[in-house]
Amino acid sequence: MAKPPYKLSSVLLGHTADVRAVATFLDGTVVSVSRDKTARVWKPTGTGNEYEQSVTLTGHSNFVNSVCVINPSERDPKGYIITGSNDNTICVYIKGETVPTHVITEHQKNVCSLKTGKKEGTFLSSSWDLTAKLWDVSNLSKPQLNLMHHTAAVWCVADLQNGSIISGAADKLVIVWSRDGLVQHKLKGHTDCVRDIVDIKEDEFLTCANDATIRHWNATLGTCLGTYCGHENYIYSIAAISNGTYVYSSGEDRTIRIWYNAEPKQTIVLPTQSIWSIDLFSNGDLVAGSSDGAVRIFSCDPERYANREMLEAFEKEVATTTLNAQVIGDINIKDLPDSRVLLQPGQRDGQTKIVNEGDAVRAYSWSQSEQRWIKIGDVMGSSGGTPATSGKQLFNGIEYDYVFSVDIQDGVPPLKLPYNKGQDPWHVAQEFLHDNNLSQLFLDQVANFIIKNSESAPILNSGSQYVDPFTGGSRYVPELGTSSNTPDVTTQSSTFSSSNTSTSPSYIPHSRYLKFEQANLTAILGKLHELNSKYSDTKQEKIYKISEEKEDAIKELMRNHNQVSEEVRINAISALKSLIDWPNDTVFPVLDIARLAILHKEVNDQLCTEELLPVVRRHIKSDAFLSNQMLTFRLIANMFQHEKGEKLCLDYKDEILKSLLDLQSFGDRQNQVAISTYILNLIVALNKFNDTPGRTKVLNVLFTILPNLNESEAIFRALVGLGTLLAATSDPEDRNELISAVRQSESTLNVLRTISENTSDHSTSNKVINCSKQIIDLII
Repeated sequence: MAKPPYKLSSVLLGHTADVRAVATFLDGTVVSVSRDKTARVWKPTGTGNEYEQSVTLTGHSNFVNSVCVINPSERDPKGYIITGSNDNTICVYIKGETVPTHVITEHQKNVCSLKTGKKEGTFLSSSWDLTAKLWDVSNLSKPQLNLMHHTAAVWCVADLQNGSIISGAADKLVIVWSRDGLVQHKLKGHTDCVRDIVDIKEDEFLTCANDATIRHWNATLGTCLGTYCGHENYIYSIAAISNGTYVYSSGEDRTIRIWYNAEPKQTIVLPTQSIWSIDLFSNGDLVAGSSDGAVRIFSCDPERYANREMLEAFEKEVATTTLNAQVIGDINIKDLPDSRVLLQPGQRDGQTKIVNEGDAVRAYSWSQSEQRWIKIGDVMGSSGGTPATSGKQLFNGIEYDYVFSVDIQDGVPPLKLPYNKGQDPWHVAQEFLHDNNLSQLFLDQVANFIIKNSESAPILNSGSQYVDPFTGGSRYVPELGTSSNTPDVTTQSSTFSSSNTSTSPSYIPHSRYLKFEQANLTAILGKLHELNSKYSDTKQEKIYKISEEKEDAIKELMRNHNQVSEEVRINAISALKSLIDWPNDTVFPVLDIARLAILHKEVNDQLCTEELLPVVRRHIKSDAFLSNQMLTFRLIANMFQHEKGEKLCLDYKDEILKSLLDLQSFGDRQNQVAISTYILNLIVALNKFNDTPGRTKVLNVLFTILPNLNESEAIFRALVGLGTLLAATSDPEDRNELISAVRQSESTLNVLRTISENTSDHSTSNKVINCSKQIIDLII
């Protein structure tokens, strides 16, 4: 017989950060653990649905990420609470006590999962150290079993009634183990990290994963019996009654989903993004821990529902919470239905409809039990189970608050530097140096980089951070981009020398072209579509509007360049040539697309012709829109990546350099960086072709520009260009003439002296100071 719908029963507040895991005792006691480094025990008061916090458990020094409980028994009359942490330890508490009786240190990394065993007094643990272990509370000196066969973080572990042990990991595998630790089956099917496991029958179990699916397995046969689909993002936790009739899952799409006989029955939307963990009470109620720090209990017994005021307040909280789960994608808002579509009933529980209500775009979810559409929030952005859309930073299948890309030198792929808030930056820096065989001399530099960027960088990266500064319209702004070749320290990137012989990395001479390749492509293409649509039914339609076919060709080219047909490529390039003549106030997304497109040789060959010059001239003039000016200099800088663009830039360098000298201002940071990157790439090209007259001309432009730059990264790139000009000139006579010219430029010498002597100004980065000193060494 089907149960009544689940509704909110209680909310337990006390944690100050994400509740990462919850567990329940048979007597109704709840244990919750959190990134606030605490575990809290909540007991029912006996009055209605009320709970009270009884104790806070101490013992961990970092995030507490996992928990399980062992109920009281004749063998263990008080029962146990077991917690796992990012401090790599497991704490074992006797229920009712606040200090652990045992602290287990067998794991080498975060203990991300704990599960009560089927055999009395046992539990299982799994860790990012690639292992899972079986324990008995009567002997915690060593594990009963040590399971080592995964090649990435082991996110979950459980045992079955038939004696098998199951583990799931970031290597996408589910492994079935015998009780003596032998691998019986390696089950493939999930396409991303396996996050949780629950047994439902003697030899059957379910797994959930970051691929947004639940899979049903037979442990004996090693076969997949079915797949549950319905979640729209990562699934973190799963629970079930013993026969599997009812299954419960939660994840990154703000929902708890209830499945009845493998079919979706109910969807509960919460007013927070991540529902990290769920567990069942013996009476069938459900408890959930989530990213807003709350513990919520839901019941299917109407007598245990919260009162009317509390239910209405909860529904209002859900409805007023902005949907950051990004579910619009490339859909044109004008194409969305209006609220009349809500007059028709939904086809399944949890079905979502996105509605344009004029003042806002809102999402509604169909409640099968209540037979109505429930508003779940305002919509901003696109969805899907990926690190980008979930906002979770993953590295080797492990979640971090930050994953920095670190460029060590030209031509070497960037290294990844993962970091969690609360970790010791010097400890993390030391591990990074050791793992990558880098010099100990860089310890302070790496640690300070972590401190600086972990304070300022946001944890979540979503489309909502982009605000269009040009039109005030959709959320789109051209990003400042760097590449693996870029000597840049930005929010997510740094450059270190791999040399073990000097404390000051050498930045000159530089021999590779830099490129602007990072982009919020969805936002750029969305803006293009929006502006193209505005030309419909206007006098300018025939002049400026392109067909839907050509717009689609541009989208396909930008997203799947290597797979598009020649016909699509020709259509896209033809459309770009037409669009690039758009008026000054609408052309900016076209310039942004063009600077990305010409990084591909076929496009570079077609676009980098003299036909492009009028466009360049129009947007680098002193009276041009600053946004267009910045994007055009990015475009020119990227043109150097292939022979056709390189030749065009060299052929018309005199004209472009003269335009630089005519500028009355070099604009903001992004404009200055675009200009200095163009100059640096031009210098690399001049050295490549040994163009002595060209080197003299660009040096004279540098003399004018350098004293007028005030942004650290722009100054750095200009200095790298100046140093490269001097250090890479092979002819001694030419080199001496260039050095002599620098010595005679008092303004340039003043810049170099001021930077190299200024150690107190923290806005001037070490790399700028070091580069300045290296240039001074060259000219003295």
